Amino acid sequence: MATVFSGFDTVFFVGGRGTKTGDADSGGGAVKADWEGALGKNLANVMGYNGEPLSDSSACNGSQTACNATEGGGGWLKINKVGAFSNCKVGNIANVQFLAIFTSGRYRVRSVGSDNIELDYVCGAGSTTCDVKVGGAFDKLQTALDNTNASATSPHNVTVLTNKAETFSGVGDQIDVDTGGGSGSAGTWKRIVGVDDNGSELAKGSYVLFDGSGQSCHVFKMLNVECIELRHIRAINTANTHYGFYVTATGYCQGFLLTDCNSTGCKHGVYSDTYYIRGVTITGGYYSSATGPALCFSSSRWINVLNVEIVGSSAGALIDGDVVGVLHVESCILRKTGNYSGGVYTDNWDTFLIIRNCVFYNIDNCIKMNDAESRLVQYNNIFLLHTAATGKIIERISGAIKYSDYSCAWAVDGTPAASDRWGGSGKPEHATEENPQFVDVANGNFRPRNPNVLRGGKPDIADNATEMGAFLQKYQFARRARMANLGRLQTIR
Repeated sequence: MATVFSGFDTVFFVGGRGTKTGDADSGGGAVKADWEGALGKNLANVMGYNGEPLSDSSACNGSQTACNATEGGGGWLKINKVGAFSNCKVGNIANVQFLAIFTSGRYRVRSVGSDNIELDYVCGAGSTTCDVKVGGAFDKLQTALDNTNASATSPHNVTVLTNKAETFSGVGDQIDVDTGGGSGSAGTWKRIVGVDDNGSELAKGSYVLFDGSGQSCHVFKMLNVECIELRHIRAINTANTHYGFYVTATGYCQGFLLTDCNSTGCKHGVYSDTYYIRGVTITGGYYSSATGPALCFSSSRWINVLNVEIVGSSAGALIDGDVVGVLHVESCILRKTGNYSGGVYTDNWDTFLIIRNCVFYNIDNCIKMNDAESRLVQYNNIFLLHTAATGKIIERISGAIKYSDYSCAWAVDGTPAASDRWGGSGKPEHATEENPQFVDVANGNFRPRNPNVLRGGKPDIADNATEMGAFLQKYQFARRARMANLGRLQTIR
């Protein structure tokens, strides 16, 4: 069998336990089925007290001569070193560097003895010496990304779990996701997931912090890879010309997912600048910028922004959507804290803009179109303008509105009044202009209380009323009628 990347879904760790020092040359983790099975998702079964390997330091001397390696029966490769492997577990990943004959790499440990381990590696005849580190966590995220591969021959999924915050001290600390990504043809992913100190995925709204510390670099740069997911990762504080998450390519790449991530203090929280990038999905999380759009796309294709809070104070839009194909914005909160004009903007050819069930708060010109070939569908949105007299729900300079209805518009200072506020064709038939009566804007609760908003959305296929806005009420199941007490009925009679 080849390395773990061609044979097993794997889980790797950054930081892990104690001081989270880790080891750049560690095995780095475990096979996913073992981690979730016999290893019990217990970090102590994968690494030492401070993230170091479970194998003894005597098993690695830097010269590939610390241990003996030979075919151990059944074709499996066996590594021997007296007393070096007593803490190791089946399912750990071993990083083995051979002096000769066999292929160096990361392999699953299939059996363990105090003095030896056997690997899931059919090696054939021969013997040599080697260095080995079993289990452990990587020292930093960049090391883990550079040493894992979800697009190998016979690729498998790779999950990198990190609980180690990182603060940049120079531009060289930029985290480059540029090798070993997933495979669209094989359907595999490389996932980078923030976890707690027990190795469990963080809750919604919690993040592992990556602080750019004002350096002239991006926090994350994804280049020429695909099928990458980041989850519970916060990227902050670059120089004002750089980005939290930068997605780019020089050839076609598809499949990028930011799940419950966060970026503040960067020129753009997320930026993608080429038509080679296809299929970026941002779901959940919080993005803010004081120097440019929080989310910015230039020529990228087929973008989804779902259940996200987007905040900004700069001139211009919160989402600059020069997208080729669909830009889909749904169930988002978009709000301005300064320079109160600009929610979602597109001036690119062939942009099909779909916006539904969003809240635009304290924003004039919430949706702006400025290209003859752009198209818009919007419904079930709540627009709370900054300025009643001049603020517009749709500022249509150029382009066509395919469908616009079943939304609510109001303004901080009263009833909207601009003559062309709905894009120049008058108020839509089923739109309403009244106060949505948000529950508690000061504390981020944009749930409407106005019954006409709660029941005024676009009807479903069975003509049932639906809701406007990003906060939908839970379905209230009808209570079943109680069983009658026949004895009591007799008494009442």
